[in-house]
Amino acid sequence: MILSIMRILQLKGKKMKKYIYTLIFTMITFSLNAEGFYFGAGLSQSDMNQHEYSSLTYTASDDKDTGYRFLIGFDYNERIGVEAVYNNLGQAKKTVDTPQSSETDVQSIALAGVVKSDPINNFTLFGKVGQNLLHAHDEISDGTENGVTEINMYYGLGVSYATTDGIVRLEYEEFGTAGGTDTIRSDRPDQVDPTNISISYTKKF
Repeated sequence: MILSIMRILQLKGKKMKKYIYTLIFTMITFSLNAEGFYFGAGLSQSDMNQHEYSSLTYTASDDKDTGYRFLIGFDYNERIGVEAVYNNLGQAKKTVDTPQSSETDVQSIALAGVVKSDPINNFTLFGKVGQNLLHAHDEISDGTENGVTEINMYYGLGVSYATTDGIVRLEYEEFGTAGGTDTIRSDRPDQVDPTNISISYTKKF
């Protein structure tokens, strides 16, 4: 299954988005027919932390972007659960004085165990740890395109608030790295080391 997901992540442009949306639809359909599961969606502010080379002069650099996310999870009990998360983290944009520019799209699919605290006044703290497939794909102004997918540890920490209709979550995530830093290469994107702060709404079925 991991290899199948990696092949999906390595697809480019519209074809990749088509498979991602199919995966999301499948997750929603499954959750609607499985008692105890929950599904959620949200928006995020991401920082790609893309590597910059000391040998180059950067005239513009923007590592931050707004992204979106979908998640599905299952609570074994009130304290322990498991969760799958898709994050579209947005783009990092760089321009150097050669002149040349690049746009690097970053996405992640993660699977993690979840540990929760006892609720206090409807607030619950939670932590997540697992693995994720981190995919970076860049488009350079000279027409070059490159992509790389790497398996990394995945970490998350957050707080949730239970309402009468669902749960609102605020969380922070780390995904590890994807890409290269050793030399300026044309066959892979420059390394990204993204972090993410998100707000999501989840509902149990």
